[in-house]
Amino acid sequence: MMAGENNTGSRTQRVIEGMAIWGSYYRANIDIFVEDYLQIDFLKWFQKILLVMMDRCRVFVWIAARGMGKSFLIALFAVIRCILYPGTKVVITAGTRGQSINVLEKIQTELIKRSKPLENEIDMSESKFSGQDAKILFKNSSYIKVVTASDNARSNRANILIVDEFRMVKKDTVDTVLKKFLTSRRMPPYKDLTEEERKAEYAKEPNKSFFLSSA
Repeated sequence: MMAGENNTGSRTQRVIEGMAIWGSYYRANIDIFVEDYLQIDFLKWFQKILLVMMDRCRVFVWIAARGMGKSFLIALFAVIRCILYPGTKVVITAGTRGQSINVLEKIQTELIKRSKPLENEIDMSESKFSGQDAKILFKNSSYIKVVTASDNARSNRANILIVDEFRMVKKDTVDTVLKKFLTSRRMPPYKDLTEEERKAEYAKEPNKSFFLSSA
């Protein structure tokens, strides 16, 4: 082995270890990630609190008054999870397809225009922000997908389920169709862990449901 190869290996290992440290830090402090990495520094204090609560709760219900930025904030949370947790599946649904696509439009027209780092994370050539196949694909294999809340959506799977204007979605549809999306976990390749250690790691990252409505 040449001397340069050892130095390269050490440098690569230091980069990987540094990424793990920063990744863990940002996962624990997503409000700081928004400012540091996404360069979005205009959130109000209550919006930061809502973001943190979204991250810490398995089920999050938000009935938002006009002007609170409901669609913008849930769009921001969705892209944060997709970046920090590679392979995350986010499904957005509502009573009508137009309502569901509203969140994707926020990402396209507001978030991407304000955050160059976010644009670099998204595979723009494979993403569609409108139409029947509306979805945003990330370069790390995460995605945000829009589906209509109906029986036809049964085959979908998600780690993050967002039900927008949930008061307009039948409870039976939520219970028998939408909640069934959350049957599989994000599966990071913990190659060096035992089976028991893997189960412990997976338990730290439960799937999440969000139910949003205008006041």
